[in-house]
Amino acid sequence: MNVLIIGGGVIGLAAARELRLAGAGRVTVLEKGQAGREASWAAAGMLAPDAETETVDAMYRLCRGSNELYPEFAASLFDETGIEIELDRTGTICVALSDEDLEHLGGRMGAQKTAGINAELLSSNDIAGLEPSLSRDVVGGVLYPDNGQVENRKLVAALLEFARRNSIEVHENSTADELVIWNAKAVGVSVKGKSLEADAVVIAAGAWQSELLDKANVRCPPVTPVKGQVIAYERVSSLRHVVYGAGGYLVPRRDGRLLVGATVEDAGFNTDVTVDGVLSLRNSAERLLPGLAGREPDDKWAGLRPFVAGGEPVIGAVPGVSGLFVAAGHYRNGILLAPVTARLIADAVLKGSAPEIGRPFLPASGKEATAS
Repeated sequence: MNVLIIGGGVIGLAAARELRLAGAGRVTVLEKGQAGREASWAAAGMLAPDAETETVDAMYRLCRGSNELYPEFAASLFDETGIEIELDRTGTICVALSDEDLEHLGGRMGAQKTAGINAELLSSNDIAGLEPSLSRDVVGGVLYPDNGQVENRKLVAALLEFARRNSIEVHENSTADELVIWNAKAVGVSVKGKSLEADAVVIAAGAWQSELLDKANVRCPPVTPVKGQVIAYERVSSLRHVVYGAGGYLVPRRDGRLLVGATVEDAGFNTDVTVDGVLSLRNSAERLLPGLAGREPDDKWAGLRPFVAGGEPVIGAVPGVSGLFVAAGHYRNGILLAPVTARLIADAVLKGSAPEIGRPFLPASGKEATAS
């Protein structure tokens, strides 16, 4: 089976890899710009299903399941490409700067532990021992030892190297102008007036997902862009854990960089870095790490998260259009969900199946998705 993937971010590239490993025929990726340089590049690479969940629901199980795939995913990519994606499982700490915040974190942790989530309540002394550079205003927190991070830009590089070594064609600066549907079957796309044919078409176009589907009158849950700004400092080697608190997060990299994120903005497709956005992130960082006070960030950028109403992705076969599949709306969890999404797409395309973990996220699972 020959497969055409629209979108060369981490989701599309991971799906291409999984399809190749599972025995697909020709696998081609079309990317409107430079592969992996939109949301996948702008992300902070956190793997924090436990730290970010309020309830153990289908979305949590999907995130947790994907997190559990990461050690094998990272090791296999290293064997396949020689690129270390810097998977660190040092844990995530959610910190409280007030007794009220600590009470909330403790109550949430109690419910999480009842549901089987690995979490540990920390005193201010515990946190000072783990992360002595954090503010003395921290009154306590919760450690999630099974969470961590990955260097998302190296993940992009590894997936592109896998594609290069395994005859996956990645066409950059190639915008799919139109989805070609014949007799209720997706048979390819049109690019600059030329038709590219395929047995299956996977749309994994991030924040631009809806443009192609709307033009073909395929109704799926709409994807809208949500802007996020991030700042980074060089040579900050004082943190070991990803830290949440003060309305933001800190992500320490192995090379000494510290990422601080992220804003949440309804700004359409605008990716300008703003004075207000940077100031907000600096304030958050300085509340947690007083040593950053007065220091200008060394880098700053913005990206567009693909958002579907409800905050959950849509993954699988589109009903009413044979051969058409979507992997959309991963919002803040694209890096985390890449391994499991890739497997779900490969199963859908090559086997026509949907494992139980992915069924709540099918286009037909209470979400509008039909051809008209």
